Amino acid sequence: MVAASTLFPGQFMITPVGEVGAGGLGTVDEVAVTASNASHPVGLRLARKRLGPRWRNDPGAQARFDREIDMLRTMAHPNIVSLEGVSMPGQPTWYVMPLFRRGSLRRAIAAGRRFDSLSALAHFAVKIADALAYAHSFGFIHRDIKPENILLDQNDEPVLADWGLGQFIHRHSKVLDLTRGGPMGSQYYCSLEQWSRGRCDVTGDVYSLGVVLAELALGRGVPIVPPGSGISQDVLAPTSAEARDFNTLVRCMTALFPAGRIQSMAQVSAAARHIATR
Repeated sequence: MVAASTLFPGQFMITPVGEVGAGGLGTVDEVAVTASNASHPVGLRLARKRLGPRWRNDPGAQARFDREIDMLRTMAHPNIVSLEGVSMPGQPTWYVMPLFRRGSLRRAIAAGRRFDSLSALAHFAVKIADALAYAHSFGFIHRDIKPENILLDQNDEPVLADWGLGQFIHRHSKVLDLTRGGPMGSQYYCSLEQWSRGRCDVTGDVYSLGVVLAELALGRGVPIVPPGSGISQDVLAPTSAEARDFNTLVRCMTALFPAGRIQSMAQVSAAARHIATR
């Protein structure tokens, strides 16, 4: 197979070597470079994402997948998965990205991953918030922030993946509409307006990240509130200024209605930095 990319000079050949997993729209397999270019030496292992079998003949799913590729082609950020190559015209659509052998944050949580301190968790949150602020600056909303879609690199740094549910915000509207109607994404991490009406603005990502941070603080997947209802109680015992600030941050990120939430990822990042450096 030949992977031709408009982002990188030349071409490189890949061959599949094993399955990695499956998500909402796509399946991912591990591939090895068998003929190289300047950026991709022979033997390099990458991950290839394709539409899942049930979606390959669905025009709406294909449009979302094409949009995901366009988003990754536009963005370049250390905490957002990079586009390494795409399929040749006329082939079934797929793209190649780095291979993250540590897997997802969900796998780390299931294995008992805990942060050494609240400061370490806040630093981790800053990385994700900054990446989302960067994406939002292009008009891209992720719309499916959850531990499964946060990968970990070799240094345990977060990398946001699976932008297939994201959508470009129209210049004249701050509202995000689903193309096929009905809710998408994972209900527990979705804001009420996204899940019930199929639309959200950037505060939908703020809400979802707030739920993820609460989960990380507890060190396990715990549905502490019903989906979409917001987190109004303390996540951590308020025994320190850092814990009290963290509880306030989570409450302000997950307010029930968008107007009551922190309004931007830049504000989330600033608040998390404050906690990290107290």
